Amino acid sequence: MPKTGASGENTKFQQHVAQFLSEVNRTSAVRQKTFYRIKEQPYKDSYQAISGTVRSGIQQPAKSTDIPSVLDTLMSNYYQPGTVSVLISDFIYSPKNAGAIPYIKTDIADALTRSGEKSDLAVSVYGYTSDFRGTYYPALVASGKKTNCCDTEIPYYIWVVGPANAVRQFDAALLEQQPAKQAHFSVTYPQPNYSLLSKFQNKGSWYYGDAGASKRNAESYRVISVSEASAQQPIEFVVGLDLQNLPGQYRDVAYLKQNLKLQGVDTDAKLLDVFAATNQNRASSGLESKFTHFAKVRLTKPPKTARPLVLRLQDQRPAWVAQWTTRNDATPAPKTFALSSLLDGLEAQSGAEKKPIFEVPLTLQPAE
Repeated sequence: MPKTGASGENTKFQQHVAQFLSEVNRTSAVRQKTFYRIKEQPYKDSYQAISGTVRSGIQQPAKSTDIPSVLDTLMSNYYQPGTVSVLISDFIYSPKNAGAIPYIKTDIADALTRSGEKSDLAVSVYGYTSDFRGTYYPALVASGKKTNCCDTEIPYYIWVVGPANAVRQFDAALLEQQPAKQAHFSVTYPQPNYSLLSKFQNKGSWYYGDAGASKRNAESYRVISVSEASAQQPIEFVVGLDLQNLPGQYRDVAYLKQNLKLQGVDTDAKLLDVFAATNQNRASSGLESKFTHFAKVRLTKPPKTARPLVLRLQDQRPAWVAQWTTRNDATPAPKTFALSSLLDGLEAQSGAEKKPIFEVPLTLQPAE
């Protein structure tokens, strides 16, 4: 953080973080707050002092902070039910020994588990870029520091660390309204509301097969009864999905197109498209107005008996992480040294195979 210029100019980082700290301090969504500045370790501070430092700049910059040590301290001393730790940093990990660089993933994973396994541990990562003025210290010390930096924006991050439910609630209350790159690790979300839509871009001979289907449960149809289907006369149906309570990463149409999968048994059902609601959809008097996204499915073979069909959103690392990662940050750029390895460490601590973000079950059956 540079000192404020003579004409009062400051960086996007200073403006954003000052606003974020103010929102944290004022919000009723977070009942208790404690602020820390981190040098070699966290030191308790006040909101006023932290905010003042962000606004006016650091007068005496500290030497590089050891990220694994900070994470270890957080997990050992501050991990509690209903509590999150929020780290704001450029997350340039510069091990004292360059020989430790290949083990960054291991160092991060170990730091998160050294005080004992936390079965509900989750981390959300939000990435931003900002103009930067001052001295730039690359991760590889041999590259040499750069003064009067920089001609390009530099990334910085907000990490939210804590029990999965607390991380999800904090994200929704304070970070989802801010445009940012996102990556989430072991955060869990409720199953979204969803329903078949019989009067929205449907095609062919099928109808709701739910027992007692009526307007009373018109927002939760799950059964597709197929009267007739063939290559010449396929059926198409749309499933409405309400994803408003998921993070932006999982609402992004490009992410959904790549990672929303359809799985069935004894069927040629195929996911044709995933798309977001339009203003016209939202203003409609039809059931589609209740959903934020839609998945369109086609099949040409009628089921012989009732068979399950599942829409599943896979949890995959977003493409921006690789794009923001570099193995040599000697030249300042909008990339972070070994970012992928840092996040590999977050992923490794969860151990087991990734769970899907959500699964929405349906049933295919022949018409009666």
